[in-house]
Amino acid sequence: MRIGLVDVDSHNFPNLALMKISAYHKKQGHDVSMYMPIFDYDKIYMSKVFVFTKDRNVSHTNIEKGGTGYEIKKNCLKK
Repeated sequence: MRIGLVDVDSHNFPNLALMKISAYHKKQGHDVSMYMPIFDYDKIYMSKVFVFTKDRNVSHTNIEKGGTGYEIKKNCLKK
């Protein structure tokens, strides 16, 4: 499985959430890299810390967006 990571804020410090996601998927044996539009990905994770940061234009069918810049509280439980 190929995983793409997008740090929407793109500051000079690592995004902890994306680092944890990367570690998890690498442990599963998946190929993890920062998102580049020229590659095909099975899943893309986007993380944003700040509300005022403009969203990146990424088109894909399987995108997971998270972080305080999108929504502080996310309901992950399906009823």
